[in-house]
Parts: sequence; structure tokens; C-alpha cells
Amino acid sequence: MITKLKYRGFHVCCKSNGSRYLNILDDILNCNVKKLSVEKVFKSKRHTHVSLLNTAYGQFVLKVYSPQKKRLEKFAKSLLRPNDNENLIKKIDLAQTQGHTFPNDFYLLAERRTLKFAHLSIMLFEYIPGPELRHLPAIPQDVVHDVKTAMQQMHEMKIISGDAHEGNFILSDNGVRIIDLSGKPCNAKRKIEDSITAHIRLGVHFEPRNLWEKFLVSRKMKRHLKIKERTQQLHLDRLINHQSG
Repeated sequence: MITKLKYRGFHVCCKSNGSRYLNILDDILNCNVKKLSVEKVFKSKRHTHVSLLNTAYGQFVLKVYSPQKKRLEKFAKSLLRPNDNENLIKKIDLAQTQGHTFPNDFYLLAERRTLKFAHLSIMLFEYIPGPELRHLPAIPQDVVHDVKTAMQQMHEMKIISGDAHEGNFILSDNGVRIIDLSGKPCNAKRKIEDSITAHIRLGVHFEPRNLWEKFLVSRKMKRHLKIKERTQQLHLDRLINHQSG
């Protein structure tokens, strides 16, 4: 069960037994270096920082997000639709309650808001040890099957990945786990886009059933090839610059 409260100027959603998570939030807000340390940085950009945090209660994934672009547009949209992060923490909690193990658990969401617009979001997630599938030399077929099963369970719980690539699946001691899930509403189009991305990036079988699905496959494939070409070109440019330097 998720508890909602106001805490230190933040709108907070956390596990009902979440005193430890509020304590960690206190340590974060107070920059308590005696109780917190960063083990590893996964992502550091102007709008998003994701790191592995050591705390008095163990290791957690900390995500801090602050939108930098299209803020006015996002503010307007926030007034008209539910909060994606609140939606995600509730759905993951429900999935965990029903015995599903595919998602990494979402323990705490703390947002500083203007009306319904979150201009700062602090999130604590479960840390899952194990390799991301992108770090495997090849993805075994039994793992591909487990990915497909996990995604089916995810969609049955009306949760989407939003980016079902090999970096968002971890091969843990307890099987395949999915990270970085999306709180956007789950609809037919988004579920199919998940399946298509998993087909392109992970080899999960997907057979389009109609012209609409074939169109989505074609569009996704074109976008994937463009991104791949751009990445290869950037890598080549860096290699040339390094050799010339």
C-alpha cells in the first residue's frame, strides 16, 4: 500500500512502512555525507541524475529529475492528466502485492510542485545486482523467453516499459527483472511499441497482425536504424579526433 503525505515542502508517496525511506529523504535533503555515499553514477545529465546510493538501510537507486525544456507545455499538460510517477509507484506496488517479480520496486517519490507540475522529483528504487542484457556477449534463448514472459506480466498489470531495450533488463539471481519503467497510461499502441522495441533490440518474437501494426514496425525500424547510424558516426568521429589529436 502507498501512503501519500506532505513532507518538508514535498508531495510524497511511499511504502506504508516507509519510515526508513523518509529518513533517507532527510539525509538526501540535508546532504548527510556521514550516512550517504555514491557507489556508482549511472546517468548524469542536466535534467536527470541516476546513481547507486549507499545508505544506513542498504543500497538504493536514486533518481533525481528536473525538467529543463518545454516547462510551460509540461505545466499545462500536468493540469489535465494524472501524475505519471504517482501512477507508476502505485502500479508497481500492486504488482509486487500480487506476487510479480518483474519490476524493480519503487519505494519513494518526493516531488516539489507548483499546482500539479513537478519541477523537482526525487525517487528511490530497488537496486538489483546483476548484468544488464546489453553486457552479455549474446542473449540466450531461454533468457529471451523470460523477457517475453516478464513483458506479458507487465502489460497484464497495465504497466509499460516505454523503452524496452537491452539496458533496461537485468539478469538477476531470481530471473529477468525490468527497470526504468514508465508511468504513462498503458494503451494498445504503447504495448505494441514495447513489443516491437523488444523484437528489434532483444530478438523477442513479434508478428504484426494488421496494417496498423506493420506500419508501427516499419516506423520503429526506421527510427532504430537512424539512431544506430548516428551512434556509429559519432563513434567514428571520436575515433578520428582521437587519432588526429
